[in-house]
Amino acid sequence: MGKGNKEGTSKQFRWTKPMEHVFLEILAEEAQKGNKPSNTFKSVSINRVADAISSRFQVQCDTKHVENHLRTVKNQWQIICKIRGESGFGWDDNMKMITCDRATYDATVMAHKKYEPFLNKSIDHYDEMAVVVGKDMATGSFARTFADIDLYDGNEDSMPVDCDNEEAEEVRTNVSSSGTSKRKRKSGQGSLVDEQIKFVGEQLGEIANALKQFTADKTAQLYEQVMSMEEEGFDDDFLCSVCDYLGSHESEAKMFLVKSKKHRKIWLQKFSQG
Repeated sequence: MGKGNKEGTSKQFRWTKPMEHVFLEILAEEAQKGNKPSNTFKSVSINRVADAISSRFQVQCDTKHVENHLRTVKNQWQIICKIRGESGFGWDDNMKMITCDRATYDATVMAHKKYEPFLNKSIDHYDEMAVVVGKDMATGSFARTFADIDLYDGNEDSMPVDCDNEEAEEVRTNVSSSGTSKRKRKSGQGSLVDEQIKFVGEQLGEIANALKQFTADKTAQLYEQVMSMEEEGFDDDFLCSVCDYLGSHESEAKMFLVKSKKHRKIWLQKFSQG
């Protein structure tokens, strides 16, 4: 990434919501143009953001401010992914919002204050964030896969929101260059991946159980409804054969279940003929 000129810059640069919108909008465009070849943007992309912020908002935004805020966004994205990987939380894709009940909200905020900005409220520019700090470069629409997080830079050494000052960045650079920081980064990466794998496994398990339950319920219902046609004069052995047939022909079984008794009788008469 490009380096900002320290001369004449302020020690503290505050990002506003409109600034962040421009920041994410431009970097999302740059990522989709191929200017994010790995987990870092090209200097031209960082410079473009700095120039745009400076020009539109009449402030002095340097490339270092952009780089610092990119780390902040990565932190935010990592928190979002971590929350969504925990049990007790839902996801509203229309609102781009992590949902939970009041009891879960209170308990979570008490244990993890940093989660609060992302609970039961729409996440601003979620789609753009997914492109900027994620790895899914899908064309035509912004990526929305919560597992596509840039793990390498998202770690406990990153700075929190509104701490984009150069002195803190210098400290961060020194710390992140040490072997200890690298070990922490790898540990954090492994932990998050494990949590995401666990979350996906739980979701697949729930889906499998739901499908199993659905199949079991429908089979019992199908058997009951078919055998009830015995009162219409159909032979018991014949109805057992019908039940076996419908059990292996799902679409016809569904249609049989929604038919009225009169239409079921007509269907059975046709089935017996051939």
